[in-house]
Amino acid sequence: MASGLFLVGTDRDVGKTMVGVGIVGLLRDLGVDATLMTPISTGGSVESAADLLRKIGVEEPKKLVSPISFETLASPYVASQVERKPIQLDRVWEAYRELQSKGKFVVVEGGGLMVPITRTYAVADLLKDFELPSIIVGKTARGTLNHCILTLRMMLVMGMNPRGFILNGFGQYGEGFAESLNPDVLEELAHPLKVLATLEWRPEYPDHPDAFIRGLKQQTSLLSMLKALIEETGASLG
Repeated sequence: MASGLFLVGTDRDVGKTMVGVGIVGLLRDLGVDATLMTPISTGGSVESAADLLRKIGVEEPKKLVSPISFETLASPYVASQVERKPIQLDRVWEAYRELQSKGKFVVVEGGGLMVPITRTYAVADLLKDFELPSIIVGKTARGTLNHCILTLRMMLVMGMNPRGFILNGFGQYGEGFAESLNPDVLEELAHPLKVLATLEWRPEYPDHPDAFIRGLKQQTSLLSMLKALIEETGASLG
C-alpha cells in the first residue's frame, strides 16, 4: 500500500487545507516524513497550502504542492473552461511520484467526491486512481449529518471504505446545541465508522498552525488511526 492519506471534503470551507497541514505536522511529530499535496487548486489556494507548510517547517516546491492551479474560484472543470486551460492529469502523477521517490508520506487534499475535474472525471475517480486510504472531512455545523452520510454512502457504493470522519470548525457557526450533538449522532448513523476528531475553530490558527497541531494531538482516535496507518503502509520514520 502506498504511503499516504486522501482527504475527501463534504462541502466548501470545511478547512481541508488546515486539516491536511495539521495531519502533516502530527505525522512529522510521530517521526514520519510527511507533506501535503493539493492535486488541483483553484482560487489561489496553492499559495495558502504552501504558506501553511512553511509555517510548520516544510519547504516544498509549489509545483509539487499543487501541480495544477487555476486563479478562478470554482470547480476544476469550470475553472479550466473559464481560463481555457486543459487539465493535464499527467502533471499530478509526476508530482506524486516525485514526492514518493523522496520517501514522503503524502497527505492529499482532495475535494467533494463528485466535484468535476473534467467532463468525465471527478474527485471520486482521482481517489480511486491514488489508491490511498481516506478520511471524510466535514463541518461541525447543521447540515453536516446529511453531507457526511451522503458522502459515505456514495463512497461505499463505489467500493471505497473511508477510515472515519473529522468534523472541523466547532464554535465557528454559533450552533452550539447542534454542534455538540452531531459527532455522537454521526457515529451512530455511520457505525462502525468513528468520528476521529472534532476540532475547534480559533482565528489564530491560519497564522499559527502549530497551535492547531497541538489541538490535534489531543484527538486520541485520530492518533490511533494514524499510527495504525503508519504500520500498514510501512511509512518511513525519520
